[in-house]
Amino acid sequence: MSIEQMASQDYERALFKAAWRKILTSLRGESNELLPFEQVREQLPFRGQRYIGMHEVPIDKIVGSMGRYRDFDRAFLPRQQRTRGRWINIDKAHYTDVVLPPVELYKIGEIYFVIDGNHRVSVARERGQKDVDAHVIEIDTTVEITANMDLTELELKAGYARFIEKTYFPEACPGVEIELTLPGEYERLLEHINVHRWYLGEQRKQEVPYDQAVSSWCKNVYTPLVEMIEQQGILKKFPGRTAADLYLWLIEYLWYRRRSYTEDFSLADAAKKFIKDYAEWPVGRLVNILERAAWIDYLVLEQEKKAFMGRTNIPELRPSSSIELTVPGLYERLFEHISVHRWYLGEQAGEDVPLEQAVASWHDNVYLPLVKLVRELGILEEFPGRTESDLYFWIIERQAALQEVYGEAAVEQAAEKVVEDLSADSKKKKLRGN
Repeated sequence: MSIEQMASQDYERALFKAAWRKILTSLRGESNELLPFEQVREQLPFRGQRYIGMHEVPIDKIVGSMGRYRDFDRAFLPRQQRTRGRWINIDKAHYTDVVLPPVELYKIGEIYFVIDGNHRVSVARERGQKDVDAHVIEIDTTVEITANMDLTELELKAGYARFIEKTYFPEACPGVEIELTLPGEYERLLEHINVHRWYLGEQRKQEVPYDQAVSSWCKNVYTPLVEMIEQQGILKKFPGRTAADLYLWLIEYLWYRRRSYTEDFSLADAAKKFIKDYAEWPVGRLVNILERAAWIDYLVLEQEKKAFMGRTNIPELRPSSSIELTVPGLYERLFEHISVHRWYLGEQAGEDVPLEQAVASWHDNVYLPLVKLVRELGILEEFPGRTESDLYFWIIERQAALQEVYGEAAVEQAAEKVVEDLSADSKKKKLRGN
């Protein structure tokens, strides 16, 4: 048998092994994907990088690639026929004792990513090599990374690292540990701390340093609830979850009950009700419901509103004003409206206009006239559950869209168009039973 034939057989055998490995890892619920370098880099906090020279690198610690992560599986077995030609040529080089150049790798924690040499790593691993010569660039990160991690675990590690970097939690709350099991939850913890900081500032009538807010939140909010979770054995009802997971779910469940049902719930009451409502559900269904529940939007809206009011100082400038939005993200866009109005005033005046002056002018000359139109036309009656601020926003944006298409468009025309469009959409939803 020729070297070409032997190398071709090696490749077919590798493809066959890759197919079986895909089936087995799927049955075991294990990850079979190479880690994409750019995605990992985006998630992790980096301090810098440096070339650390030539090293013998264990092949089983090379678990990612810079550009070829779809061509090979986690064991660097080929997954696609397009790798055939290059793979076979490298395998032939091994048969003829041709010395191949070192591969190039990034090192992050304990794991490596291929910059150049994916096929060389694949062939070497298939031939039973334990190590490969490599030029290595090490990237420094605060996250502890091991070779058996998948993207979800890396995202959790990255979220924890950002949380610690922001809060200095071990110093602010010595002896207290926080571990979450769902991606994105550490960001929600930071939101809780921000709201607590705002609350302390309102109480003290002065800005509270961030480290004091973290310490106070830990001592007066987080720790008491975690202690209650542990004392009542709530975690036993939710296997695989942590006290920090339950803290988030319970505090937001409590907030939801109080807001939606005007109930005077204590934390203990909320815990009992939460267990009664959700403990028997499959974990996957529970997580899905909690992630999508509308009451999360209420919490986000409350925080966005507080931030908007703080930036604009509308409660002080216009005490009788009532700005209330029902869609997350609109408060930030409302602030953009004010910023544009401020620029416009500055162009007219030929000088920079103070923010508070721009806020007052926007409220009196843009926002309030449109709200009065909404009231006069009785538009709000068409949209139960929405507010005058929602209608202001939709009308002003519709007006801009109409102007782009038809030139000058009156506010009244935009209002009529909003009613027409949204009423039609509402009717469609009713017909669908939504």
